[in-house]
Amino acid sequence: MVATDLFFSEYVEGSSLNKALEIANFTGNEIDLSEYSVEIYFNGNTASNTTFTLSGTLADGDVYVIADDGADAAILSVADLTPSSSFFNGNDAISLVKNGQIVDVFGQIGVNPGSSWPGGGANVTLRRQSSVTAGDTDGSDAFDASAEWDSFSNNTFEGLGSHSIDNGTTTPDISINELRISSSGSSDNDSNFVEIFGVEGTSLDGVSLVA
Repeated sequence: MVATDLFFSEYVEGSSLNKALEIANFTGNEIDLSEYSVEIYFNGNTASNTTFTLSGTLADGDVYVIADDGADAAILSVADLTPSSSFFNGNDAISLVKNGQIVDVFGQIGVNPGSSWPGGGANVTLRRQSSVTAGDTDGSDAFDASAEWDSFSNNTFEGLGSHSIDNGTTTPDISINELRISSSGSSDNDSNFVEIFGVEGTSLDGVSLVA
């Protein structure tokens, strides 16, 4: 176990509807997501304006991606939840909540910083630094993204869907998602298959399957 709870690991606030949030699990355990929600506070509001309720489970070392349903196909290909509700802009606060308690927050609840948060928030992709293994549980403290987030240019999506931390694990770029082997030993090609899942754009050069 490295982290004590889930935390935001990537933030995408790109052009048009290219908006996404990535949540990482490095607790050492599978997590029941039904206890969690993401809340967005528009323009300095102290009460959330949009709430995304999570569902399912999240394996240790894996990430969960929430994306605007109108986002670029590269974002949607790694998304787990694609709500149609209003998403955030670069000056909005966002909290990750477990059973009513904040376990992480991006921005400062109740504050409108102008067009963007210090250190980045508008027209940018931010990725949590690998040294960060815990969320910010105080939604009222001052926020500067540069303290814990690395900044990437607008509409950068290739890191979405995978995250790593120091002394932790890395979610794989490629993994076996489904496997079917005929119990009868049939040589019929339609009876046996392997489905491989990977982040869009991942090269398959040098990859082989060994049975």
